[in-house]
Amino acid sequence: MKIAISSTGPDLTDLVDPRFSRCSFYVFVDVETSEFQVIENTGARAQ
Repeated sequence: MKIAISSTGPDLTDLVDPRFSRCSFYVFVDVETSEFQVIENTGARAQ
């Protein structure tokens, strides 16, 4: 299973961002393997 977490930064030690649509990064974590992928939210600063 994979989960998506809104994050303030690109690392697993960064804080969770309470704003899912305006967070700086999304962290996708595979809970079975502990592998993760980070994607920058290019829409975070959209108007």
